[in-house]
Amino acid sequence: MSDRTKVAQGKARVLREALPWITRWSGRTLVVKYGGNAMSQAADVAFAADVALLRAVGLRVVVVHGGGPQISALSRQLGLAPRFVAGRRVTDDETLNAVRMALLGDVSPRLVALLQAAGARAAGVSGTDADLLTVNPVPELGLVGDVADVEPQLLRTLLDAGMVPVVASLGKSPDGQTHNVNADAVAAALAVALAADKLIYLTNVPGLYEDFGTPDSTLLSDVRIGRLRELLACGALNEGMVPKITGVVAALDGGVRQAHLLDGRVEHALLLEIFTDEGIGTMVVPE
Repeated sequence: MSDRTKVAQGKARVLREALPWITRWSGRTLVVKYGGNAMSQAADVAFAADVALLRAVGLRVVVVHGGGPQISALSRQLGLAPRFVAGRRVTDDETLNAVRMALLGDVSPRLVALLQAAGARAAGVSGTDADLLTVNPVPELGLVGDVADVEPQLLRTLLDAGMVPVVASLGKSPDGQTHNVNADAVAAALAVALAADKLIYLTNVPGLYEDFGTPDSTLLSDVRIGRLRELLACGALNEGMVPKITGVVAALDGGVRQAHLLDGRVEHALLLEIFTDEGIGTMVVPE
């Protein structure tokens, strides 16, 4: 058997394994949060190609993007010192301008362009558009808000038109003031509002670990939501993982069927998790 035939057979086996999963998930809704810590030039191109493939085989995909490192870098360029309280960015008027510039002027248009270059029609959306995200202000953090309500009609319209919405995590308070919103929380709230079948967080770690930071640390390939509640209650999670696990719990409590924590730096992480039997990250399911 020639090397060429062996390579072709390997590809055929991959397709055969993927087909049942493609059939199962075609037509379903998926919300993906693409974290700023996972972003790089190469990772962004691969991510866009994977999302375009998901769209091509029939999945309805909503992308929610972070941009924390990008916001911090731009803030420093503007002479602003990033400040955080319990992992959340303190946001004054000047910092909010930096947030807008980084999310709406850099990250969002770059992802939209990459998605379209990969063959997926995409549209950049801010949470301030069409009353998508209404927030409750968190005054001690400045112009920061917690998601209070979601009006998903804009996203449904784009999804029905075969497009990929790319959502920037900004929202408006009832008085119309724009606020910075945690992207993990936004992804979870949108997944619930859209009755999504999956919520996926792409970050810069392989998934959720048991006994993280100890010699007994073990990556959990699947876990029940009750275990996440225990980890949140006992303070066993590192600061960066808390909003993601909080979002996963809120999403599953709101009716989302599954949630996943994946390393977005791994090429084709989305495809490996959705279309293979074993997956690569941590899958969370209800009790």
